[in-house]
Amino acid sequence: MTVLSGQSIWIPFLGYFFWYSYKYFGKKETLYFAFFLVLTLIASDVTSSYVLKNIVTRLRPCREIDLKPLIYSFGQKCGGKFGFVSSHAANSLALVMFSFKTLNFKSKWKHFIWIAPVLVSYSRIYLGVHYPGDVIGGFVIGSIWATFFAWIYRNHQGAKR
Repeated sequence: MTVLSGQSIWIPFLGYFFWYSYKYFGKKETLYFAFFLVLTLIASDVTSSYVLKNIVTRLRPCREIDLKPLIYSFGQKCGGKFGFVSSHAANSLALVMFSFKTLNFKSKWKHFIWIAPVLVSYSRIYLGVHYPGDVIGGFVIGSIWATFFAWIYRNHQGAKR
């Protein structure tokens, strides 16, 4: 679970998304895709990490004194003080959803890519750093930003395809 909560899990996904974009759409389109993907992730991360966590101010489960004895530690850190919404959930879903909406995957296995954000988010609950509601809130934030930036991407660049 700590591996699923880590950031290195996303390296193969990013590599695949950039390779796919380059293979099917070329260098210029890949740079455009990368630019909008970065914007999506920045918006998702800022909204989840800095805006909502500081507005809602709900403690993480691992910071609740009554819950701490019930949470088995795997050596991971608890994270910041507040947990709503899960930035891992928001960012992982934003990454996959934006890529899915913009790259027009043709593989019959394309739907399996959605398992990644679910597993990452489950790991956050399992490790005791988020409540299920934190993850659901993160999914909402990630999907809003991914949809917004995919819409801009498709309406400005997609017409050139």
